[in-house]
Amino acid sequence: MAMTGSTPCSSMSNHTKERVTMTKVTLENFYSNLIAQHEEREMRQRKLEKVMEEEGLKDEEKRLRRSAHARKETEFLRLKRTRLGLEDFESLKVIGRGAFGEVRLVQKKDTGHVYAMKILRKADMLEKEQGT
Repeated sequence: MAMTGSTPCSSMSNHTKERVTMTKVTLENFYSNLIAQHEEREMRQRKLEKVMEEEGLKDEEKRLRRSAHARKETEFLRLKRTRLGLEDFESLKVIGRGAFGEVRLVQKKDTGHVYAMKILRKADMLEKEQGT
């Protein structure tokens, strides 16, 4: 592809420019969320240390509380990485249908919580994406 303009970007199609912008925004969001989550973990750790200091706990009790806190943080991070699928939910009722799919009332099997789940047909989504 020859560069006809003054910058390399001028030779890119609008579609490519849009994809580049979307990728940039996605990466920026990902890393800003990562930093925010890290800061939240540090804040929780500082809060724990402050509470333990105010309570005047002995070193052994502080060590036990830090260990319990670390286990909770680890479990929380593990839960965040868990990917959910249809097999994790029981469908209760279809509550709506639309151009891309349907909305169902579902119940999460492990917790029993009830949610509305939008189920999209991938083939329809791809077809409509290519049409624009």
